Amino acid sequence: VFLSLQVFGTIVWILVASTQIPLALLQGWVMFVAVTAWFLSIVFLSVFLFGYANRIAVNWNQADFIFHGATFVFYFGAFLLQAATTSLHYLPRKFNSTTQETILSGREYNISIAASVCALCISI
Repeated sequence: VFLSLQVFGTIVWILVASTQIPLALLQGWVMFVAVTAWFLSIVFLSVFLFGYANRIAVNWNQADFIFHGATFVFYFGAFLLQAATTSLHYLPRKFNSTTQETILSGREYNISIAASVCALCISI
């Protein structure tokens, strides 16, 4: 489970960072969730790989349940925000302009779809 969280979290992180981030408030939260969950899963995995789990008196089953429950809630929220950003593809970037430049270009729209799907895969 930790490795899939690492792989898909890294993909979400890269995909969101590769766009121009037109809606910083929404996609900023997506980046925060992706980076934080990625870092915490590295820490959690390191605790088990290096044998610190035997030295620390913690109920690791409960800690694992809480970690993955919180990760689910935050990544599902990040998926919803990323999907909301993707759905605004056809809105104009500037409302008082004569040019018809959209919020997301075609390339960024495709990247946002991929980031949304990967965030959904993590939360499932």
